Amino acid sequence: MGIKEELSELGKGMAKLTSELHETNTTMRESMRLMADSMKEFSETFSKTLAETMKSFEDMKIQIDIRDTVLKSLGIDGVIPDFFKKRK
Repeated sequence: MGIKEELSELGKGMAKLTSELHETNTTMRESMRLMADSMKEFSETFSKTLAETMKSFEDMKIQIDIRDTVLKSLGIDGVIPDFFKKRK
């Protein structure tokens, strides 16, 4: 095999390697895009759920504060708390 044939084979090998690398890069790019999209969706869902949970806790605290204020203003804050506990 002469130099010309070896260079031709080397050129074909390089072309094939270039093609494989291009496919690998395309696959990696798509995989990273999908991962980024998934992370963004997770983050948005988590933020929304956290905000809803915090709102629920805030509403619950307001209800407890109102109940405590009413009991104190009626002068029965030490008498009735057991009444408000859930029965098992």
